[in-house]
Amino acid sequence: MVTNAGRTVPAFGDPAAVLPEWGSVARSPETTFVLHPPVDFELAYKVERYVLLLAYSGATADVGVGEAPMRRTRIRAGGAMLIEPGTVVRVRQHEPVEFLVLAVDPAHVRVVGDRAAAGRLWHARTVVDVLDPGIAAVAREIRRALLADPLVVPAYLQALADAILARLVCHFLGEVERARAGEALAPGVLARIVSHIDAHLDETLRAEDLAGLAGLSRSHFSRAFQRMTGDPPQRFVLKRRLCRARDLISGGVDSLARVAVRTGFASQAHLSTVFRKELGITPGRYREAFQAGDRKDVVGLVA
Repeated sequence: MVTNAGRTVPAFGDPAAVLPEWGSVARSPETTFVLHPPVDFELAYKVERYVLLLAYSGATADVGVGEAPMRRTRIRAGGAMLIEPGTVVRVRQHEPVEFLVLAVDPAHVRVVGDRAAAGRLWHARTVVDVLDPGIAAVAREIRRALLADPLVVPAYLQALADAILARLVCHFLGEVERARAGEALAPGVLARIVSHIDAHLDETLRAEDLAGLAGLSRSHFSRAFQRMTGDPPQRFVLKRRLCRARDLISGGVDSLARVAVRTGFASQAHLSTVFRKELGITPGRYREAFQAGDRKDVVGLVA
């Protein structure tokens, strides 16, 4: 019997068939949303829904999934865990951590997944440590809506949950594609390459140099990189340059010439040409949209 007062379903006892609702709770027809407060707890459960757990801060816990023994685990802030239906999970929390629990109907997960996959093969599985900034950002918005939005409706929460599920499907698609191709960049290697790109946007970034960092030939690296990111290396670098340029321009501190230098464009004119080609707007007009007293929609500024 799960009781809210005790916050305990013995981790080594029989698993509960219903997730305890410890904290703020909301429901849509497809998903139950529980915002768990930062308190210590002990829990064993096995439910017939997909369970998605998203941590808002780091903490240490003993965690056991399926037949695996409980092990001391460091939960990372922004991390996500997806548990398949019917999987036994045992958790004993040692440090307070606030986290979000989504219990989602399996049929709905399949609908969202198939829509996101757009005909490509995917397969959901239990994953215990997904770090994705997009998922973390949506989880923060769900938290804000549950705590502070008096007008929040289940349909809005469900749309946010669907965005997280669709993002997870991207991870599963990547796994299938890598297995098919027999070539891949390990997630840690990809993260290292992207970090290098972001740290050296003001320098020349050649595909052969990036391949060297991955320990691969240029052709092998380019195929594997595009398979994982959807873009060849140079196109990916260009998108990162534009992303950084947009951040700097909207901040309004640096001149456009300085922004061009900091983001690796040959000149202000080069920045303007690429910016207009990719976004349909000049850097100057983009900056105007963020200046005090001028809140016009950027879309309306497209020439």
